[in-house]
Amino acid sequence: MHCTVTLHHEAGAVVALCREFPECEGRGGDRAQALEKLRASVLFWLEACPCDTRAESGLVFDVTEGRA
Repeated sequence: MHCTVTLHHEAGAVVALCREFPECEGRGGDRAQALEKLRASVLFWLEACPCDTRAESGLVFDVTEGRA
């Protein structure tokens, strides 16, 4: 599963947002931390989702916008 991710700076943190899962976000001190936290947020959402989606091993983030 590919997710389109945008990055931006907010209040001294890097924020990663995913278009496919707008309710999920990741915040960290750098790009890697923000993406790691976004991945955890998306995986948590998928676990709670009534849909039967299992994406942990196939979750790929395509960063398309922003600089961090």
